[in-house]
Amino acid sequence: TTVSVGLRYSYFMALGPAAVRSYADGSPKSEASIIDSTFYGSGKPLQTYGGFEPRVGLRYTIDELSSVKFGYNLMRQYLQVVSNTTTPLPTSRWKMSDAHIRPQVSQLWTVGYFKNLKNNIYEFSVEAYYRATQNVLDFKPGADFLLQNYIETQVLQGRSKSYGLELMLTKKKGEMTGWVNYTYSRVFNLVDEGPRFTERINDGKWYPANFDRPHNVNMSLNFSENKYHSLSLTFTYGTGRPYTIPNGFVSFQGKAYPYYAERNQGRIKDYHRLDFSWQINNPSLKDKRWIGSWIFTVYNLYGRKNQYSVFLKTQGTAYTAYQLQIFASPIVSLAYNFKFM
Repeated sequence: TTVSVGLRYSYFMALGPAAVRSYADGSPKSEASIIDSTFYGSGKPLQTYGGFEPRVGLRYTIDELSSVKFGYNLMRQYLQVVSNTTTPLPTSRWKMSDAHIRPQVSQLWTVGYFKNLKNNIYEFSVEAYYRATQNVLDFKPGADFLLQNYIETQVLQGRSKSYGLELMLTKKKGEMTGWVNYTYSRVFNLVDEGPRFTERINDGKWYPANFDRPHNVNMSLNFSENKYHSLSLTFTYGTGRPYTIPNGFVSFQGKAYPYYAERNQGRIKDYHRLDFSWQINNPSLKDKRWIGSWIFTVYNLYGRKNQYSVFLKTQGTAYTAYQLQIFASPIVSLAYNFKFM
């Protein structure tokens, strides 16, 4: 049995120059609730955060070929990303913690079983995890953060829970090597800062996070009959990401405006893709000062038209749904790599 224990203290200080607004207590942060503003000069501290971050790992060896692992980790994240799922292009913005945006604090628990098979030719593992996070960021209903300097007026903070199970099988020896991996994972957010519509998301109920993709399959196969040629195939599959569908439209002055009540209640189509690669090592250069190889690749071999996003376009009181696709056909490339001896 092996036990590893660690402890660190992380400390974060937000510095000026910055103008920090003060908002009325009990009111949503908005232009209408500003009561004061304080300017901090360059290099002046305006907010500090910190705390201890323990981690524990335990490995129990069952026999020479199998073991069980347990882990716990507490982490703080002072740089967060917030994504908008109602726009044609899913937009994200990175935000550093400040006087109004608190850092994320997450606790992660893991357990795993690992086993080698057939004289270590194969390796099998199964792992499960659960993560609880505080102070996750998400946009308010109807938020607009373009050219927005005071992002605290457009976001809310809540908590998140995520859990999952991962299975993996690896072949490490032989003419054919590779691995196959399946992951089931879920991520949900709960954001409720008050009774007002602009202080809660999804009516204060749990909803799928932007990166909630329950099923993921990844596979990689490599074939090497000799030292001059090698072929590889890589396949990836994932459940489509969530996006927000309008619950209805409101007509005003001859135009239709979408109305959103639920967050991330729809999903784009599932994503899958197959890539191919062929590497040729040139034997005629073996006595020279460098070693070279040609690499021929095909990205998206069967031309899968994966959805990147779904969005609505209105014309008067009518609207039409469109889908955005990127790299919807095979992409071929040829490269020559070399290194000096």
